[in-house]
Amino acid sequence: MARLLPPESAALEVVAREIGVSTETLERWRSDELARPALERNWTAAARMEAVIATAAMDESARSAWCREHGVYQSESRAR
Repeated sequence: MARLLPPESAALEVVAREIGVSTETLERWRSDELARPALERNWTAAARMEAVIATAAMDESARSAWCREHGVYQSESRAR
């Protein structure tokens, strides 16, 4: 599931083929997961590292925009 979520956001079709689940089911699971607060989501280690790298050089305004776009509150991302 973590592969379907930001920051990785893998294509539904690719993941569906890899794990043998319909795209409709994956879409429902992804929607359910995105409805949860970011702090409760399970990000893969690779996704966390990608998020750190992606935001490391950003100023506060850009980092805030990135967090909003990816459904992460900065206070939650610092708590991890």
